[in-house]
Amino acid sequence: MKRAGAWLAVLGVLAGLSSPAEAAAPSPEQRSKDIQSEVERLRRELGDTADQETEVLAELAVSRRLRQELDAKVASLDAAIATAQVDLAQVDAELAAAIAAEQAAAEAVAAAVRELDGATTLLRDQAVEAFMHFGNTPSVDDVVVELKDVNAATRAAALVDAVAQRQTDVVDRHRRLQEDTTLLKARAADAKAAVAVRQDEATKRTAALEAARAEQAAARADVAAETANEQRLLAQVQAKKGDYLKQIKQLEKESATIAAQLRARQKGQKVTPSGHGVLGFPTVSAVITSPFGYRIHPIYGDRRLHAGVDFRASTGTTVLAAGAGTVAFAGWMSGYGNAVIIDHGGSIATLYGHNSALAVSVGDTVKRGQRIAAAGSTGNSTGPHVHFEVRVSGTPVDPMKYL
Repeated sequence: MKRAGAWLAVLGVLAGLSSPAEAAAPSPEQRSKDIQSEVERLRRELGDTADQETEVLAELAVSRRLRQELDAKVASLDAAIATAQVDLAQVDAELAAAIAAEQAAAEAVAAAVRELDGATTLLRDQAVEAFMHFGNTPSVDDVVVELKDVNAATRAAALVDAVAQRQTDVVDRHRRLQEDTTLLKARAADAKAAVAVRQDEATKRTAALEAARAEQAAARADVAAETANEQRLLAQVQAKKGDYLKQIKQLEKESATIAAQLRARQKGQKVTPSGHGVLGFPTVSAVITSPFGYRIHPIYGDRRLHAGVDFRASTGTTVLAAGAGTVAFAGWMSGYGNAVIIDHGGSIATLYGHNSALAVSVGDTVKRGQRIAAAGSTGNSTGPHVHFEVRVSGTPVDPMKYL
């Protein structure tokens, strides 16, 4: 029973691994959805990166995840098949033993039938002989009447007893042989049924193993294909590394330039302490898609600072001034795209990047909550959003400490 339970568990594993939902490769539509989901994750993780870089990184991440799932599937199939092969070998051995038992039972039945036939013949012959001599089994009186020598009576009586006992023995033996033959035939039938059960088990298990091996071969082919795709994408990312790093360096250079200009502009200003509510949110819907902080690039391994907070916004969404101040910059800044910088005094300035259009010019005085731009995806951007920075004496700080 324990082995049967183990085999049912193996069959369950094989059946689960071979299910259509898991065995089938993801459809192009599903893969596209997975990649888009990964793009959104990378936006949160990396912040502002080149759109092309993010797309390739997302596709690479999806490919790696799928390949890992396929590797795990192949490993599970390997383990299940190995267990099933051991169990099938045991079933085959039991089948061979059952066939041998069936053959032995058949031979025993044949021998019993032959012996029973002989006993039946002997019983019939004795009955005929008794009938021919006496019409039935002779009694002592019948034998004595026919005797001429009275001294032979004792011997005659013994003879009659012997004849009667012999007939009784033959009848008893015949009855036992009948019972034995019936029992042996029942055992032979059980042995034959056992062979049929084992044959059915062996057939089912062999079919399950063949299906699992086919699934295993298909999964290994999928692994090979996905590995090749992963290598292709990785090579593509590495080949463009120079271009991507150049964009990052440019953004870092622009950030340094902004810092220097703001420090010069705000020289001598007293720093306003941080605190919630010092500044307002740059969008009506303050949903953050990527926070402030350092990131480790998943492929290159370099450490990058996401200098602001990204807020979710569709193209054209109104961008609001976080506080009252003077527009220090309004125009194109390659990495930031269409950008606006507002000097709020107290050594605090805010930056709004990747806009589709600007509504203010350098030197304009703005109020808190005033419309200053329309959100977009210009510059190094992976999609429409508002990139918002807070700078103290030119240095980027976490905006959440001021909002």
